[in-house]
Amino acid sequence: MNTLPVAGLRKAGRRESRAKRHDFYRRYDVLLANWYLLTSRIQQEILSIRQDLHDELARWRPHQPEPDWNAYADRMSMIAARTALR
Repeated sequence: MNTLPVAGLRKAGRRESRAKRHDFYRRYDVLLANWYLLTSRIQQEILSIRQDLHDELARWRPHQPEPDWNAYADRMSMIAARTALR
């Protein structure tokens, strides 16, 4: 059989989760690097996303699934796309 042992599955899941978090923070860092060039409305949207994530992480417990990092990364991507169009 070509199945991974349970420990291997956990490691693969952790790697995927880490990659999702990394993607979110990479996009977040790019927007923060240009913070003073952004309009106040876009700054407020970024702060709103950050607060939503903070609240979700505050409620999260280890036995629960992790927050949907892709959703947060997608929200940051939408903001980044709008700022690039300016």
